[in-house]
Amino acid sequence: MEILEKQSIWQVRNSYLGVYVHFPYCFKKCDYCDFYSEGIGAAPANDEKSLFQSYKKEILDRANHFPEIKNRTIDTVFFGGGTPSKASGKHWKDLLDFLRSEFSFSDNPEISIEVNPEDLSSELLAEYNSIGINRVNVGVQTLEKKGLEFLGRHYDADRYHSLVDVLTKSPIKRVGIDLMYGIPGVTKESFLSDLSLFLKAGLPHLSLYSLTLEKGTQYSRDVTDHKKTEPEENLQSEILIQLPKILKDQGYLWYEVSNYAKPGFESLHNLKYWTYEPYLGIGPGAHGMIAGHRYGNPRNAGLYQKKETSTKYESIDPTTELSLTLFRLFSPFRYLDFIDTYLDPKSKSKYLKTIEGWEKKGLCKVEDGVFQWNPSALLLLDDLILEISL
Repeated sequence: MEILEKQSIWQVRNSYLGVYVHFPYCFKKCDYCDFYSEGIGAAPANDEKSLFQSYKKEILDRANHFPEIKNRTIDTVFFGGGTPSKASGKHWKDLLDFLRSEFSFSDNPEISIEVNPEDLSSELLAEYNSIGINRVNVGVQTLEKKGLEFLGRHYDADRYHSLVDVLTKSPIKRVGIDLMYGIPGVTKESFLSDLSLFLKAGLPHLSLYSLTLEKGTQYSRDVTDHKKTEPEENLQSEILIQLPKILKDQGYLWYEVSNYAKPGFESLHNLKYWTYEPYLGIGPGAHGMIAGHRYGNPRNAGLYQKKETSTKYESIDPTTELSLTLFRLFSPFRYLDFIDTYLDPKSKSKYLKTIEGWEKKGLCKVEDGVFQWNPSALLLLDDLILEISL
């Protein structure tokens, strides 16, 4: 089986737990964003202190609802948003200390935070490093001014220009950036030029997404009102097909549809979502998955802090879940382990038959219980996933 050198083969891991914490505030909510967030300007959130108290309360409540999670070891923590870099580092340290007091941690947990370019500085990274954060992801999206304006982003030109310098000198070595392509008015050449800049810098993780039109966003409303145009889908397909080779030539592993990393620098927390591992989702608008159940929190920071933690949990069907998550991975995984662990005999038989059909069509490689997509499956992926989930 042709597997890239040093590429990890993902497998079932049943004794670990991830924690995602959602900080909902931003300077300005971007027009395309469909995550729960609120633009509040430059000042700190008035309720930051009470919000962090509510995080602690929810963590204790979830542990009471599902006592078995106390037997698990936390190996990833992810502070997302919104703009978590807008919150005080002191509050993040206090929350980490609280988690450590309540749960067992692995010897070398991945602790990530999302940072906006406007907040990024050498001083901020030094502070995060000192409190135990060891992975930083920066939501760049594009370096082109008209692209940022199209997305409705607040931006600081000086901070954008100093990005590479600050990140390459970071005391935190697990750094990554998000870039977006298919933004109307931003050429393919412009996107590739941005990408080239970060590739030359040797950043170890790159998330490369196409702009999508999500219902309920300002961007969606602007398209409906003919104020803005839809994403450039033909351009997106062109770029999507070219990216795997461009990144492979630079020494990056393609491990999920939109994610590339130097060996050993994959986002271990995000891999939980794709490999059916349990995680706590804490904060307004956050979602979690524990013991075969999913839950979601209100998309309102005030309501989240006032209401009791919901005991509403929805049982999930691993047959559907595995198809929608596991088969987004482009790195190899032990598919037989996942099937044997989570599926009933009928579903297992269907999975095996479908995978056999894919292999005959040359869409994937299967050997010794390990599955890996061939690049030719990329543009067909949504239909293939539907085929195995129905």
